[in-house]
Amino acid sequence: MANPLRGEAAFKAGAATFTLVFDINTFCELEDETGLGVTELIERIQDKPSFKLLRSIFCAGLQTHHPKTSAAEAGEIMSDAGMDGIKAALTRALQAAMPSKSDTDGADKSAAGKAKPRRKAGTG
Repeated sequence: MANPLRGEAAFKAGAATFTLVFDINTFCELEDETGLGVTELIERIQDKPSFKLLRSIFCAGLQTHHPKTSAAEAGEIMSDAGMDGIKAALTRALQAAMPSKSDTDGADKSAAGKAKPRRKAGTG
């Protein structure tokens, strides 16, 4: 089962279920492969998506739960899932990996009103 708190999102492609994971290791692999940092990567897929870049991102996201998935296999999975399916899965996984402030406000509010632990003054 996909854990959205860890940047995971499950999706169906044909009769199979796959899980995308976008964590630090995935983003490092993508940076090595594409030369793009996380912000640049997100901007590129929002502004000028290419199938080659989408397939690279998708393939990297599959590696945690589906190791050794090749780029060609990732492309086949994407074809089976359809554009709407891959767009939804990528969006869910990327949002889970990098929640916006509004996504985390609920967690911040649950801690509101609680006293913060005091640090003891040290001598050195």
